Amino acid sequence: MTPFPDSYDAKANEAALRARWAEDDAFRWDPARPADTDYVIDTPPPTVSGALHVGHVYSYTQADIMARYMRMSGRNVLYPIGWDDNGLPTERLVEKVRKVRGGTMARDEFIALCREVIPEYHQQFRDLFSRLALSVDWSREYQTISDESRAVSQMSFLDLYAKGLLERRLEPTLWDPADRTAIAQAEVEEIEREGLLNYIAFEVEGGGEPVVIATTRPELIGACGGLMIHPDHPRAGELIGKRAITPLYRVPVEIFAEPSVDPEKGTGVVMCCTFGDVTDIQWWRTHKLPLRLVIDQAGKMIADLPFGDEGWPSLDPDGAREISAALAGLKAAKAKEAILELLKERGAVLNQEPTRQVIPAAERSGAPLEIIVTPQWFIRTLDFKEEILAKGREITWRPAYMRQRFESWVEGLKWDWSISRQRHFGVPLPVWYSKRPGEEGKIIVASKDELPVDPTLQAPRGYEPHEVEGERDVMDTWATSSVSPQLVTRSITQELSFDYETHKRQFPMALRPQAHEIIRTWAFYTIVKALHHENQVPWRDIAISGWCLAGDGSKMSKSKGNIIDPIKLLDEYGTDPVRYWTGTSRLGQDTALAVNTLKQGKRLVTKLWNASKLAHMAISAAEAHGPLDPATPRADVESGRISHPMDVWLMGKLAETVRKASESFEAYEYAAAQRAIEAFFWSDYCDNYLEIVKRRTRYEGPPSVEERSAALTLWHASDALIRLFAPFIPYVTDALHAVFHGEAAGTVHACGHWPRQSDQAGEDAFRTQGEAFLNVLAAARKVKSEAQMSMKTPVSVLTVIGEGPLEALIGDTVEDLKAVTSAETALRAPAAPDGARTAASPDESVQVALVLAPQERSE
Repeated sequence: MTPFPDSYDAKANEAALRARWAEDDAFRWDPARPADTDYVIDTPPPTVSGALHVGHVYSYTQADIMARYMRMSGRNVLYPIGWDDNGLPTERLVEKVRKVRGGTMARDEFIALCREVIPEYHQQFRDLFSRLALSVDWSREYQTISDESRAVSQMSFLDLYAKGLLERRLEPTLWDPADRTAIAQAEVEEIEREGLLNYIAFEVEGGGEPVVIATTRPELIGACGGLMIHPDHPRAGELIGKRAITPLYRVPVEIFAEPSVDPEKGTGVVMCCTFGDVTDIQWWRTHKLPLRLVIDQAGKMIADLPFGDEGWPSLDPDGAREISAALAGLKAAKAKEAILELLKERGAVLNQEPTRQVIPAAERSGAPLEIIVTPQWFIRTLDFKEEILAKGREITWRPAYMRQRFESWVEGLKWDWSISRQRHFGVPLPVWYSKRPGEEGKIIVASKDELPVDPTLQAPRGYEPHEVEGERDVMDTWATSSVSPQLVTRSITQELSFDYETHKRQFPMALRPQAHEIIRTWAFYTIVKALHHENQVPWRDIAISGWCLAGDGSKMSKSKGNIIDPIKLLDEYGTDPVRYWTGTSRLGQDTALAVNTLKQGKRLVTKLWNASKLAHMAISAAEAHGPLDPATPRADVESGRISHPMDVWLMGKLAETVRKASESFEAYEYAAAQRAIEAFFWSDYCDNYLEIVKRRTRYEGPPSVEERSAALTLWHASDALIRLFAPFIPYVTDALHAVFHGEAAGTVHACGHWPRQSDQAGEDAFRTQGEAFLNVLAAARKVKSEAQMSMKTPVSVLTVIGEGPLEALIGDTVEDLKAVTSAETALRAPAAPDGARTAASPDESVQVALVLAPQERSE
């Protein structure tokens, strides 16, 4: 064997192994292997936003632990990596770095700037992921903004459009006034804030008692198209069918019976404006109300509203226009203050009371959303809820309860998926609008062989540039991320593909690893696309990770100042200890960064190195008298080459550990696998076996039968432990693998290197005698511990209290027991000798008495 290094230099070893893995293409998917061995991972492409944080370490390492196991277990793993660089976060990064505003620049200039800036940040991710030992196939690296990715994303558009699943519609849209773009329902987060519920009186046409509504958005009174009252309201009979007069604007609006009004909320009468919330849209459509917009795309009040026109009648159009002009240009919040003052001056505000509001806000900008009418492109989803739910149920969710989050989201959908965005840096919508006489406004969609296309720079085949207007909107970043599997397979359907044979082989994929907060976006959208394109699921399994929390259990965020730089973490503790920490947390579990766990990981690396060194010394000493030629643990036990009872016991415990770890990994319970491996390593192997076997590793000549048995057992245990720990702590295990097998053997992480259960000895091998031996040993240790003595303290007599010979209880291991307890004599007797110290084993199955050596007794 290779001489064992004097010490372990983690930093130097990590750098050397990274270089070797890269040179050897150690993790490349092999297309020559049978397709039924493929295991393809739909890797999350991280957002290029300039913000590397420890959450990347946490979630991506957990996915890599699974990838390494699957590869070692014999799968042909395709583990690609990509960078999501076509969204708002990238635009904001470029604006911040170059101190520009994209909205004030020519589109082509800003896109060129983005292409200059983002490569540096791609490299930061590459450096971090390489250092983390992510076993990705770097030959399959992609960008969501590359020519090929844009072509595949545009292929998705063409397929959905051809199937009638993608439509351009002028309709109410969720709008982010800060970023001035439409957004989808999945990009909305709800925020809670203090508000005022304002009770405002509307005159009733023809006289009589005013009707009172309660609203938190009085700035929308100008957009009011009708009042809604529950049919069982006490005033329903007198009001339904009449018209109310809006205060300030003096616009007559009809009062409608509406069963969906909550009679217990506010006054039981609600104004319907275009648009305050989703319910307004429903009522607007149901009652065919006029469209009256008072807020623009910047979230400001619109000037010059056409009061007095047919669609916006007013009993006082000049006064209404004067009010409109006074509010023009104010943000919604300021307009609310101003209009309340005007209403109070006219005595229309009857009461105000504080209330807690839950309002929709843009996930990215944090700005409260408006609903405005704009032309947008929508993928049909509302008509397919049942089909989407059915596809979700074909997938195995890990952990299983995460599927309910997906189903709750689908069941609560209120909007089709809006995919058009009013931005610069994104995948262009491959569409033009004709300006030819007789076909004005006709939608022209690119053909496959024109892709990728930018309609603002190119004309469609058969048209001159002046005959068309290119679509300036780009796709929502999720419209591209939702085909992340197809970005790897390079195909959407048989007709729209670069390599459909590879697509058929790799799609659906085996696994999607992702975080729980994007179930409603990435998981949902990818399932929708797979359904609409090929009536498939995108993957067989989805593994949902939790969040990495700060030390106090709160979510890490820049605003809180508790973000941890992952590079500093890796510098301080090393990669293997950091990976060990990530492996202790189950799927779906939010976990705080635990310094004690990082230190435990560092301790594990050191202990595995030192334990392997002890084994290596014993094996080398034995091989000095002839090669060991180890077979498999099972073969060596069954042939009698491993014959000592405690060696056979350890091989049985090792077999049990391999089985438990393998079963846990197959169920994606990598944390349970790590616990099983650690329990064997620390307790069975280090605390017990390495102490027990010392007697048989001090060779004074050619090794005896039981000494060769010990050397073979140490070989098998060391080799298996290196392989078992490899997915979690890949650097130190690969270094140890090279020591035991030589550099020529290649990496421990190669396909098929996981310990095979069929190669292990029977799990029950010597279980009875082995456990009895350990119970006696535990009781003896307890005696010395209670007496505050070292285990090396000499003992004259160790007595196991009970009937029968000692060998009947622990077999042929008496000499081992004497050696590990420093006892001169070990025997069995009905009672403890006089002056002995006694203790029972932890399970109370055995009681042991120790008589200390004379010199110890005198002390």
